[in-house]
Amino acid sequence: MSKTKLKFISVGISHWKTPIDIRGDFSFSQNTIDTILEDAKLLGIQSLFVITTCNRSQFFAHTHNSFNLKELFAKHTKATKEQFEQYHFLLTEDEAVHQLFELCCGLDSLMLGDLQIVSQVKDAAKFSKEKGMLDGYTHRLMQFVLQAYKDVRTDTAINEGPASVAHAAVLFIKQRYKQLTDKKILLFGIGEIGKTTVKNLQKHSYKEMVLINRTRSKVEAIANPLGIRVADINQLKEELSNTDIFIVATGAFKPTVTPDHFSDLNHEMLLLDLSVPRNIDTAVDQLKGLELIDMDQLNSIQDGTLEMRRKNIPKARTIINLHKNEFYDWVLMRNISPTILALREKLHSYRIDELEQQKFRLSEEELQKADKLATSVVNKIANQATEYIKSKYRHYDEMVKMVEEMFKLNS
Repeated sequence: MSKTKLKFISVGISHWKTPIDIRGDFSFSQNTIDTILEDAKLLGIQSLFVITTCNRSQFFAHTHNSFNLKELFAKHTKATKEQFEQYHFLLTEDEAVHQLFELCCGLDSLMLGDLQIVSQVKDAAKFSKEKGMLDGYTHRLMQFVLQAYKDVRTDTAINEGPASVAHAAVLFIKQRYKQLTDKKILLFGIGEIGKTTVKNLQKHSYKEMVLINRTRSKVEAIANPLGIRVADINQLKEELSNTDIFIVATGAFKPTVTPDHFSDLNHEMLLLDLSVPRNIDTAVDQLKGLELIDMDQLNSIQDGTLEMRRKNIPKARTIINLHKNEFYDWVLMRNISPTILALREKLHSYRIDELEQQKFRLSEEELQKADKLATSVVNKIANQATEYIKSKYRHYDEMVKMVEEMFKLNS
């Protein structure tokens, strides 16, 4: 009954240790994730889902071998082997489980309480399930994690008030300028961060806001109801000629804004790059009159919202521990199931052997009655034993060893 133990393992990089310039080299495209899952199957990895966001790239796997998982991760990044060794983390068993809970409950976010990661984790797990790479253990773990997320969101104030990268960007702008009524704001990219930034800026008075996106119809659906002007992407350089604040939040994997966009510029401009990998070439920061701010710099921007959220950390962690312990109870009960099944099979094998010895002494009718009676007795004994074993599930190792030895289940 023994076999090599599967372990829940996570490997990755995150904003806690990896600079923004390096994080971009660890990003995975959707096509790359598809290839990663195919490679994982060949390596015999039971279960794997991949998260890639502005602030982290991370594997969560149920497997035997952490070395193979690390090799798989490093293989599909643009980073060097030295960078991987310097910046990656490896979490095993409870550390990995706990980190998944904290991640989805907003305690491991760049902005404390930012719960946007939940939908990304759910999508990652769903994609792996569709590819046949999400086993029962990981699927059940995700159910407990998502229930913890719901309870943290409902029963704490960890995510109340505006506290996100978009919120930090607007706070930074407000701290830099006393007023925005004479400022033109240009926003390039209208993904989740871009949309949230627009909503936050709408609460303030400014001279003008202009939105640009590669897909014009997508940006018009957001801009038109708000009365915001839209420009074509080929008008980007022209719009920059009289822009005061330039915010970039595209999903490109390489810079879409270069020094060429600012040639002949003769005024000062604040640039905020809300993308990872960077979407504004860092060489832009060397140009006269331009100041480039990235996501890691925005992390230092704080207000009363974050202070309030910090006070909710202990309560959130209590909820997490409750659901995590319930998950481990499920794991123990699951581990006991093979022993219970083997015990039932053993008891019924006694019944079958005994009836086999008696079949020459009994008529067919008597044998059927004896079989019915014996089956009833064995089931009652098995049910009683099952209830007792389940009641002692927290002493899993001792209980399993005792039952296996008593009934010689391994023989």
